[in-house]
Amino acid sequence: MNAEARAAAERLLQAASWYMKVQSGEMDRAAFAAWLADPQNADAWARANRAMGVIADHAGGRAMAGFRRAALEDMQQAGRRRSSLRWKMAIAAMLLAGLLGGGAYYRLTAPDDYRTAFHERRVVTLADGSRIALDSDSEATVRYTKGARNIRLVKGQARFDVAHDASRPFSVSARDEKIVATGTAFNVDITQPRTLVTLIEGHVVVSGGNSLRSFVSGLVSASPRRRPVALHAGQQLAAAPDLAPVVSTADMRAALAWTSGQLIFDNQPLPDVVARVNRYARRPVVIADPRLEQLRISGSFNTGDVAGFLDIVTHYLPVERTTDADGNIALREK
Repeated sequence: MNAEARAAAERLLQAASWYMKVQSGEMDRAAFAAWLADPQNADAWARANRAMGVIADHAGGRAMAGFRRAALEDMQQAGRRRSSLRWKMAIAAMLLAGLLGGGAYYRLTAPDDYRTAFHERRVVTLADGSRIALDSDSEATVRYTKGARNIRLVKGQARFDVAHDASRPFSVSARDEKIVATGTAFNVDITQPRTLVTLIEGHVVVSGGNSLRSFVSGLVSASPRRRPVALHAGQQLAAAPDLAPVVSTADMRAALAWTSGQLIFDNQPLPDVVARVNRYARRPVVIADPRLEQLRISGSFNTGDVAGFLDIVTHYLPVERTTDADGNIALREK
């Protein structure tokens, strides 16, 4: 084993050791935060957590249960004897249970990845009958297990129509937010600085602080986690890191217009409107004059109809269009 492989293995052992300390509550928060600040350590921590998750998924299996029980006994004995070598061996056994013993299981339940290109929309029907409608330039990963339906919105925007199953909660992770439901319909938008969760029907619970960044921040500050927020049909939650979430009555027509190929804006800043239009444009529109950033616009546009958008902008606002050296459409003040 070369030096790089040895270092990676040592980090993995350290991650497993920290995992056990976190579970027991016997840990130095500042020391853990300092260790986790190293990107390579953070990667090892994520791998260790995945391994322990696989062990949890296998809990009902006789072989895995026996492996886990033996590894835990070894770890407890190693802790009492304070033997560094035995401690490392016990941790390694736990990791092997997840990383190696769970390899076949993971392949069978590996996440499915769905994505769309620019100016493309797509509707995906999942195994349980739930549907995901993906907006342009969006991506979602789906992983179903016996007890949970887990989705991660990687980028873009999506509408989720959830088939009811009280025994398997349906959860969507988007940036720092986690939305949990059993049977409902909601829209999640991470195309803007704020994460927007719009509830169409039913009810959902949204909790924050689910990212690794938030986890480390909480360890350092020892501040309480944000309380989960329950949404009712017709409400929208806007959330951003380090800010309290804001719940308001949603403009449902505007929030869901993209699903029918439209964009609706109501007195919104021109840069925000241009950014949304560009999600469907083959050639991006660029605001080349900072004086235009103060302008606001209202209107309804068809997605992908950049020419129609430009006609309206240049007709009703003091704006003119030019073409820059890269062939992009540039907007300047008249």
